[in-house]
Amino acid sequence: MKHITEPKRKIPVYGNFDVVVCGGGPAGCGSALSAARNGAKVLLIEQTGCLGGMGTAGLIPCFAPFTYAKEPLAKGIALEVLNKLKALDGVGNSPKSSTSWIGIDPEKLKLLYDKLMEEAGVKVLFFTAVSDVIKNRGKITAVIIENKNGRQAVAGKTFIDATGDADIAAKAGVPFGKGDNKGKMQPVTVCFSAAGINSNEFKTLRNVTFKGKNSAMTEKTLTSAEGKSLPRLKFGEYRFIAQKDLGGGVWGFNFGHVFDIDGTDTDRLSFAIAYGRKIANNFIAYARKHILGFKNASLLQTSQLLGVRETRRIKGLYTFNYKDYVSQHKFSDAIAVYDYPIDIHVPKKSRSIFNKMEREFTKDFVLPYGKYYSVPFRSLVPLKIDNLLVAGRSVSTDRMTQGALRVMPLCSCMGQAAGLAAAMAAKKGNSFKDTDIKLLRETLKKQGAKID
Repeated sequence: MKHITEPKRKIPVYGNFDVVVCGGGPAGCGSALSAARNGAKVLLIEQTGCLGGMGTAGLIPCFAPFTYAKEPLAKGIALEVLNKLKALDGVGNSPKSSTSWIGIDPEKLKLLYDKLMEEAGVKVLFFTAVSDVIKNRGKITAVIIENKNGRQAVAGKTFIDATGDADIAAKAGVPFGKGDNKGKMQPVTVCFSAAGINSNEFKTLRNVTFKGKNSAMTEKTLTSAEGKSLPRLKFGEYRFIAQKDLGGGVWGFNFGHVFDIDGTDTDRLSFAIAYGRKIANNFIAYARKHILGFKNASLLQTSQLLGVRETRRIKGLYTFNYKDYVSQHKFSDAIAVYDYPIDIHVPKKSRSIFNKMEREFTKDFVLPYGKYYSVPFRSLVPLKIDNLLVAGRSVSTDRMTQGALRVMPLCSCMGQAAGLAAAMAAKKGNSFKDTDIKLLRETLKKQGAKID
């Protein structure tokens, strides 16, 4: 049997909202808070049981830098979240004055997002997936959701796709690109946390023995052991990417790669999450015997959300590109600025290729100190659908610059702009192509965002 025909049925309407945000990661949270704080009735739909995306369910151990210079570039809601997380003692042993590679206590961040949504009056639906969209004359009129209550419709005036994979945009027929010119995408990662680590010993290993270089630590402590005391991996690799001291002997790890995974294919996602758990368990078992500081270590938890670095990139009114990045182009419709370098993880095992990637990330693609690029609002506006915005790593970019725009602080900033624009459009009834850019930018600045 190749298919079945689903009988026609009436779908109950869950509710009507000014702004419907799909996806509760940093972009979605920024969108929902911004829209609600600007007077909109907002629904935030999240498929897991918590907000925060990779910072919570994904167990990514730290935020990417809010700047590589002195003063934070990612401001507004993004910086508000960071400062309030610090006030909750939720950044581990990170310096409280810093905004660079700050650790994340995922439970404190979950609690913070819950509180912020409650204070702003955002309605949140957890454990809910968006399975379809209903369109009429170039507009989305409703999204179809699935959860324990069954199949329902959510009507809205405006919609924001913050799924990371442009799921809503794709369902609505927005054109998109995906991966490199052969369709290959960056590898994925299952992050994890471990307890019982002797932090002083491990820091000595990292910072003194290997001078903070993850590639050197990987090659000397892991690569030579694979296939011997460390089980061989056919579809991935053991690799130190980022580690953070979260306090009390607990460390968070962005560790390892699983290759040839399409983050829009559930079969491949299912394989990758299980394979990533195997990588984490293998590593901790090995590290207890062979890595300084891990003698009493134990695996605390692996992420429930897979670390997917790239999938779809929508086709929007403007495609942010490498030339814009290297020239630090300042757009007249800029809604955020940033200086994070291009960060593309290689799609196969290769010491030489990974070393090239590390050199690019730490030197070749790093902008001059104090220089930064801006993100145009038009890159959030997809083709073909008038009342949809996309925020986060699936905005309209070329592949190279997606590697710079995909991290959490900037995703939150893009979300803040999308939420404000959606609240404005819900009130006035205009298409996003006709957004009052002057008013949008002036309001963002008044609300703490840095856009120039």
